[in-house]
Formats: sequence, C-alpha cells, structure tokens
Amino acid sequence: MIEFSLVLKFAMMILSITIFFCLYRALIGPTIPDRIIGINLIGTKNTVMIVFAGVLFNENGFFDIALLYAMLAFITNIALVKYMETEK
Repeated sequence: MIEFSLVLKFAMMILSITIFFCLYRALIGPTIPDRIIGINLIGTKNTVMIVFAGVLFNENGFFDIALLYAMLAFITNIALVKYMETEK
C-alpha cells in the first residue's frame, strides 16, 4: 500500500513542475489575459502546495497561511485586471 505522505510529496513535486509552465506563460504569454491567467494559476498552485504541506507536517497554521495567501492572490489579481483595463 502506498503511504499518503508519499502521494502528497509526489503531488507537490508535480505542482512544482507545472508552476514552471505557468511561469513561462506569465512571462512569454502572447497576450495580457494569458499573462494574468498564468499569474493566477501560480497563486492557486502555491496555495494548494501550502495546504498539502500543512497536511504533510500536521500543522494547522499552514491552513491559515494558505487562506491569507489565497485572499492576497485574489486581491492582487483583481488589482492587476483593473490596472490593465485602464491601460487600454
């Protein structure tokens, strides 16, 4: 039987790899909406990785940090969209 912690570590590794693809999209993206989506995906994947780390280490503080990080990423995304909207 596969241990749950091994599955979490594997999932975190896969998320780390896919963050680089999102970073590529955020830096090289042909349009502004592509870049915004790439940045939003990076924030979402980081939040999921923080939650996985909280489960892996059995620490409840990680969940509070993940919630704050998700709210900060959302507010930053809204501010970025508003800024890009005024640039047109």
